[in-house]
Amino acid sequence: MRLLIYLMGYTLANVLAILERELRSDRHRRYLGLGRRFKINRRYQECVGPGDLPGHCKHPLFCAMNVVGSSKNPVEHLCVIEKTFVGVCCPDDILLSNIVGSRIIMDLPAGGEDYDEQQNFTMGCGIFIDEKPQQSSAKEWPWLASLYDPETSKPFCGGALITDRHILTAAHCTEGRTPSDMRVRLGEYDYARPDETRARNFEISEIKEHEEFELSTYFNDIAILTLTNATGFNTYIWPICLPPLNKNYVNETVIVAGWGQISYSGNTSNILRQVEIPVWEHERCADSFVQTINEKTICAAAYEGGRDSCKGDSGGPLLHQLPNGRWVIIGIVSWGIGCGQKGQPGIYTRVDSYIPWILTNTIAK
Repeated sequence: MRLLIYLMGYTLANVLAILERELRSDRHRRYLGLGRRFKINRRYQECVGPGDLPGHCKHPLFCAMNVVGSSKNPVEHLCVIEKTFVGVCCPDDILLSNIVGSRIIMDLPAGGEDYDEQQNFTMGCGIFIDEKPQQSSAKEWPWLASLYDPETSKPFCGGALITDRHILTAAHCTEGRTPSDMRVRLGEYDYARPDETRARNFEISEIKEHEEFELSTYFNDIAILTLTNATGFNTYIWPICLPPLNKNYVNETVIVAGWGQISYSGNTSNILRQVEIPVWEHERCADSFVQTINEKTICAAAYEGGRDSCKGDSGGPLLHQLPNGRWVIIGIVSWGIGCGQKGQPGIYTRVDSYIPWILTNTIAK
């Protein structure tokens, strides 16, 4: 009733114009979800969406389907947000609705803290569509990307899917390469069994290395790959969330995964492997190396040695699960001295130090 009163005297053209202003204003606010606890995908009051699907009122830009365009009578699915904005009734389970024109995720890359705790895990980044597998599989880490040589089909680096077209990786993985020198594989688990999963291969249209990347020191070791074609999302392929800013991970247990060498100077792995490791205090890490360890890095490995990333894991994500259940990429495998040596952890590019750069080279384009 309040919505009808609010819209009384407005024609459909007026309402659509209001929505368009909402879209434009929200585009300028898309970055705020990473700078503070602005909820990009916040759900407001319950409502009934197109197709009589249960949903919640949301800002139009942040609904994963075109509610107005898919409705015979768009006014029926409009709502008011906090007595200020015109929203749309966005179905909760777009992934399951099979409505023409719907998309699983519209606002990417997204921050892991943009979602409430225990929010229904049917949408958004950093989640498992099926229940989390009990053993390692492609479904366990659906955001893992493998970078491989198209001539040999052998992987040489890893990466992480952050939108339907962007892979976050290490700049040293792309140094000296052109887009035609590389391919990206998503949804892979076992390279020795090509028909095991729904893996998909993608060509690359652009490589964007950080402008201040230094090959001699690996400072600013971060790059973004743009896929020629956008990927769809399923149980094998799903985007990871970006991390909150300035969070302290010291002594937190994190996970690194990839197809790298099983041991130093050993063979690379055909199957996706993972290991749990703790994050080190920065001062303790810096004291372990002759090289400069700057504040834009994270150090992680087993204190006793033996558990670490290795050659071939470069560019892959260092993963952490937030209290709300979302997985975020807090680091990118960068470099180390050997693999698994006691007293010398692996060095990871700290992702939250580069979030403005990531946004500039993804959603700002």
